[in-house]
Amino acid sequence: MRLPLSLAVAGPAARAELPALAAAAGLVVLRVGAVLLRPWPLALAVDHALRPAAQSTALTVSPAAGPTAASTAVPATAPATAVSAGGHGWVADPLVVLALAAAASVLLSAIVGLLDMAVLRSVEGAAERIGAGLRATMFQRTMTRSLRWHDRMRSGELVSRLTTDVGRLLDAVVAVTTSFLPDAVMLAGVIALLVAFDPQLALIGLTVAPVLAALAVRQRRLIRAAQQDARTESGRLAGATTDLLRNVRAVQAFGRFDRAAAIFGTRNRAVLDVELRAIEVDARWTPMADVVLAIGAALVLVVGGRHVLTGALSVGGLLVVLAYLRDLYSPVRGLTRLSVVLAKAGASAVRVRDVLACDEAVQDRTDARPAPHLRTGIRFERVSFGYEPGRPVLDHFDLDIAAGETVCLLGPSGIGKSTALHLLLRLYDVDAGRILIDGVDLRDCDQRSLRDRFAFVPQDPWLLDATVAENIAFGNENATRAGVVAAGRAALVDEFADRLPFGYDTPLGEGGVRLSGGQRRRVALARAAVSSAPMVLLDEPTASLDPVSAAAVIEAIRTTTAQRTVLVVTHDRDLAAIADRVVTLDHALSGRR
Repeated sequence: MRLPLSLAVAGPAARAELPALAAAAGLVVLRVGAVLLRPWPLALAVDHALRPAAQSTALTVSPAAGPTAASTAVPATAPATAVSAGGHGWVADPLVVLALAAAASVLLSAIVGLLDMAVLRSVEGAAERIGAGLRATMFQRTMTRSLRWHDRMRSGELVSRLTTDVGRLLDAVVAVTTSFLPDAVMLAGVIALLVAFDPQLALIGLTVAPVLAALAVRQRRLIRAAQQDARTESGRLAGATTDLLRNVRAVQAFGRFDRAAAIFGTRNRAVLDVELRAIEVDARWTPMADVVLAIGAALVLVVGGRHVLTGALSVGGLLVVLAYLRDLYSPVRGLTRLSVVLAKAGASAVRVRDVLACDEAVQDRTDARPAPHLRTGIRFERVSFGYEPGRPVLDHFDLDIAAGETVCLLGPSGIGKSTALHLLLRLYDVDAGRILIDGVDLRDCDQRSLRDRFAFVPQDPWLLDATVAENIAFGNENATRAGVVAAGRAALVDEFADRLPFGYDTPLGEGGVRLSGGQRRRVALARAAVSSAPMVLLDEPTASLDPVSAAAVIEAIRTTTAQRTVLVVTHDRDLAAIADRVVTLDHALSGRR
């Protein structure tokens, strides 16, 4: 039997929680035993306390012959009921029997409640830990996939998979432990007791099981298809919403609330439509299952009632049978509803598995070595690269950069200047040719040590939703407070940090929203300055800045890159003037993107 996809995907993360889940399984078995005892106090009260004294009966159960009722006549005025059981007589006051039955019912209910609490605490805790582990694995996976993959995958879609889809998988883990296991044990126990108690009634009650099973299989297939559509549209909605929120300033600046609302509304209506279809598929199942189960219960009631009328079964015995039948149908109904949970989780499991199984990544070779410390220089040797097949951005590109040299790349947009920086960082691998650091091919170096050799300042100086100091320290895992402040001083961050409410400890908001464009770039330069990397890569550091801000950034570059090798991409002639050498790219050298 194949494991449900949702459990197969969650399996590796669940291994550490197997002891907790196994303990919960043991508690579930104990709970089922307590539930199976519940009907007997009522049967005892009905047969030995509530019936008229003259009609008192003793219920004798033989595993071989089934239930029989033996009447014991006693005076109507007798204060107690005489019962024959197994050849031994015992006399009990009806009030005592009622009190014992009531106490037993309360005790059993309390035991079941305590076991429910213990199971829920154990399973829910294990599920949350599994979820945390699975999310961590997915996050690590996404952060190490190639940028080609990220170019195709929207960030909002990934967030949806990390949160909502993982949550659906946890629902399946919880449901299997708290629903499937107890329902399966209950089903087996009830069937065994019913067969031992009255085989005929057990057979009648089980006649509806094949019909219910066939309906459940069909329903699961329909629900899974509907849920796959729903999860796909939910991911698209998350992607569109993330994009609009990230660009809210542009929306407000252009006054395009109507356009933004239309984009969101289209995706929102699509989600609503598929979710309503999924609900419709789910809702149709409930009455069908209830009607089929009611037919089985009605048949048992009719046949069992006839047994009572003929004296073959006591009233208490019939109540026990009906109670067990209810306990039989409850797990059957639960197992069919579980198929709905597993169908929903299965749709999410496909989306989670796509992330976990993705192997699109820049891979280290098995014999990868630490990158050299850049003592001689960098060489691009007949490098060709394209983001799409047949459309090269760089074509047989050659460039030598000596250690300690500042080189500026000039050229029109789309010529491949920024691509050269990305290839140095091995965010992509070259399609042809090679890039050497101190004579060693980058592909022979492990990525971690290679990227430790470079400090990168991107064109969009992304900042964390954190303080000034925390953003600067991001450039070096071993950064100290003194090092952060020194880097900030070198990058001229002091000029504005001192005016912030809490100085270097001022939160900057999402994307550094509380800073101007020039200030954000200076924080990014400070991040490079705090790094111990011997080479700095600068991508359009003065783009879109006014002359005063650009001049401040250029001065910050001078101070932060002293004694380092620098490769800067720019259109700014003033920035190019600080370079030791300027290399102008044209289409003959680099190809077209």
